[in-house]
Amino acid sequence: MESDKRGRSLRSLLLGYYDGGKLIFAGKAGTGFDLNTGHDLVAWRGKLERADPPFTAVPRAYQRGSRWAEPRLVAEVNFTTWTADHLLRHPSFEGLREDKPAREVKLERPRHKGS
Repeated sequence: MESDKRGRSLRSLLLGYYDGGKLIFAGKAGTGFDLNTGHDLVAWRGKLERADPPFTAVPRAYQRGSRWAEPRLVAEVNFTTWTADHLLRHPSFEGLREDKPAREVKLERPRHKGS
């Protein structure tokens, strides 16, 4: 999602994981990326842009103002837990991973700090 804040190019990243070959929507991360990373992610989205959502379903509230991209990038995201409706609670972007193909991103449960 693009930001409406001056000087900030990215408001949040929509997140997902694969299950049975389908991309499942898991929420959005609106924190953890700095100005430069936000610009880089917007540039990547421009190269991977598509007209429709790659997810099997996206709640209407998340569709408004969103621009879509082919799901090729893998983000490392910290979060506290899963909500009852299967969305990440308090997700924070940590960085991109180049060691894992996007199709290998599966549902994971949170690891507690110190574990």
